[in-house]
Amino acid sequence: MDEFYGQTLQAYHLALINHDVAVRHLSGEDLRLDGARLQPEDQVEVFPDVSLDTLGFAHLFGVFNGSRVHRQRESRTSLDDAPPGLYYTVIHTHLIQNQHKNRIGIAQTEGGLDMFVGEMFVDHIFLNGRKTPPLLGTITFALSAITAFLLGIRWIELIAAGGVGYSRAHHGFKVWPKLGFDAPVEPEEVAGAPNLAHCQTVQEVLAIDPTWWEGNGSQRLMRFDLAADSRSWRKLLSYLDSKGEF
Repeated sequence: MDEFYGQTLQAYHLALINHDVAVRHLSGEDLRLDGARLQPEDQVEVFPDVSLDTLGFAHLFGVFNGSRVHRQRESRTSLDDAPPGLYYTVIHTHLIQNQHKNRIGIAQTEGGLDMFVGEMFVDHIFLNGRKTPPLLGTITFALSAITAFLLGIRWIELIAAGGVGYSRAHHGFKVWPKLGFDAPVEPEEVAGAPNLAHCQTVQEVLAIDPTWWEGNGSQRLMRFDLAADSRSWRKLLSYLDSKGEF
């Protein structure tokens, strides 16, 4: 872990933290957790026996400056398939779309509320596209992924919404794979595209025919693999490189 961070992630990490967008919106300023104002030196227990300072907390859960945050334990799988765990709901009336709240959690095992595993689940993310600066979503996720990696979390999962047969208002099925998320593709999904017949994952489809996925892809559970030098990291870092700012 230390070698991969030092040789590969650290330079990106520093560039992300010092990017103007992160300084303005993800620097841990003016945050309230369950009504209490967080100070820079405060330690927030993000799951049992693991704490972060206010900046690390903001990065892990995508907490924008000026946000209110509520922490809640969930003992059951939700209606939208979020697993049991400890969840953080972020409220920000400017950067988050009206009537939406961002929500990310750390999953637990079936052994009880204090038994946690190395998994994050992004339950809901909905930025206000008309008010957010360019790259805010990308920087927010990249900082979250790097912070999760440093904590030893193994993967990040979410439902990448939208696509064929689902709401046209959602585009997660197209957006999240660009940031390194992947998922299986069933043979019948690509049956009508001979050039994709051997593909078993979304990333394999994208490597051959990204236009096909944009027109024919659909909603599913996707995972970002936080293991050192995973395909997910290579995809995310390549995407950051393409922006020319990190």
